[in-house]
Amino acid sequence: MKITLIKHSAVLIEMNNHQLLFDYYDGEINLNKNKPLYIFASHSHQDHYSNKIFFLNHPHKIYILSDDIQTSVKAYQVSPHQIYTIDDLIIETYLSTDLGVAFRVNTEDKEIYFAGDLHNWHWIGEPKDFLNKQKTIYTQELKRISKHRYDISFVVVDDRLEDTMFEGLQEFLKTVQSHYIFPIHYFENYTISSKLKKEKLDNPYHASLLYPDHNYFNQHLFES
Repeated sequence: MKITLIKHSAVLIEMNNHQLLFDYYDGEINLNKNKPLYIFASHSHQDHYSNKIFFLNHPHKIYILSDDIQTSVKAYQVSPHQIYTIDDLIIETYLSTDLGVAFRVNTEDKEIYFAGDLHNWHWIGEPKDFLNKQKTIYTQELKRISKHRYDISFVVVDDRLEDTMFEGLQEFLKTVQSHYIFPIHYFENYTISSKLKKEKLDNPYHASLLYPDHNYFNQHLFES
């Protein structure tokens, strides 16, 4: 399994028989045309989705799009708290705290979690009602997510949250079992990885954190 962070939250996963592309909106991609390409979009925000996905040069594209994305292109439109079987992929969706969905994908005996914008958005200065709602929904969704053990999880870490930037990741680490955790939503500010390395996080399930430090950062995992 090869993981490539294209930029921000756009991730390409190349497996033995599949390619999974999440939240692509910009950047060059090196695609294997011999493996089907499953294109996921968690929601319609411009840093997670672009109609460029419909023009990618690949002979076998399958689109799995949050139902807030309007398109005339043939696609599976998905909503929260549903399970879909698409070819040999099992896809479960979770409710985002912002817009759209988060994804669980099971294929080739691997469990993959991709957050999209599902996060505890603890913005400093926001009203208590907003913050309490964020916390409640995030906690509820983590309980759903934690019913599975993951090989890799893509989790939001956003330094615009300032002092609370690691809160969502900390809650995830304490609730969900995942072999690897890959932080996303950097807005290409890769100094976040340096800060993350220094952060003392409670990690009861001993997840291995990955630290992207540039666009097109890639990592080979689970090699046989």
